[in-house]
Amino acid sequence: MCPPPGGRSLWPAAGVLRPVIAVKPWQATMTRSARGGGWAASRRRLAAQPRRLSLAVTFLTSVPLPVRGEVASRDLWGSMGWYPLVGLGLGAASWGLFAGTSALLPPLVAAALVVLVVEAFTRGLHLDGLMDTCDGYFSGAGREGALEIMKDSRAGAMGVAGAILVIVVKTAALGALSPAEAAAPLLAGWAAARTLPTLDVFLFPYAREAGTGHGFTRERSPGVLALALGWLAAAGVAAAAASPDWWGALLIVAGALLVPLLLQAAVAKRLGGLTGDVYGMGIELAEAAALVIGCALLR
Repeated sequence: MCPPPGGRSLWPAAGVLRPVIAVKPWQATMTRSARGGGWAASRRRLAAQPRRLSLAVTFLTSVPLPVRGEVASRDLWGSMGWYPLVGLGLGAASWGLFAGTSALLPPLVAAALVVLVVEAFTRGLHLDGLMDTCDGYFSGAGREGALEIMKDSRAGAMGVAGAILVIVVKTAALGALSPAEAAAPLLAGWAAARTLPTLDVFLFPYAREAGTGHGFTRERSPGVLALALGWLAAAGVAAAAASPDWWGALLIVAGALLVPLLLQAAVAKRLGGLTGDVYGMGIELAEAAALVIGCALLR
């Protein structure tokens, strides 16, 4: 390359480059501090996981686990990453209960007992959300009126009808399955149902300025969603191992997510977003869809 006019080279001398690329002591200190800060943040996140798991179990079930430390909104959101694991545990317990009661009672009676025990063990939390959503959505009122109806603690006719319909469908579908056939719907379906709220937070806005579910939606870091999907994948593997056909477990997971998401999208269009009640409705519909798909796979 020819030098420019004046004979000065475009390339600086090597000695000029050394001060530019050399790392000064204070820069090295900053680099080490930043690296240390990253490790400290990672340690804090790991230390928070037991608290978030306790929050998930305490919120979704009637098990009163101790929750240590101060609970922030990021912990509420972080606890949703553990929801599918809680769902898997509920599904495994339901499967064991169904297998045990089916040996002593007619299948339909055994199924009814399982459905009632699960609703009691979860304090009817999701069923209450289903009833409130049905009352508000089918009220014929506008957005604000529907949201006010959903806040009312009293149950209306549409809410009662929706709860009865879902309980009947779940009982009839589970009663039509043998214990071996019920493994995939209960394991994969229950985990998929509790993955749904984490997806809802990412896919839909929250419809209210405040509410029970609002504290869970302030933080939307993708790591929590990745954790939830990881537990869902583990539940799918467990369901596939316990059922005759691995692809059946995959279809159950897909249906248990897709059916309630489509219905929640209709609710979100009407209300301008979702609420905690609609999250609960989604869980109930996902469980029902998983059991119905399990029955359809037998045909």
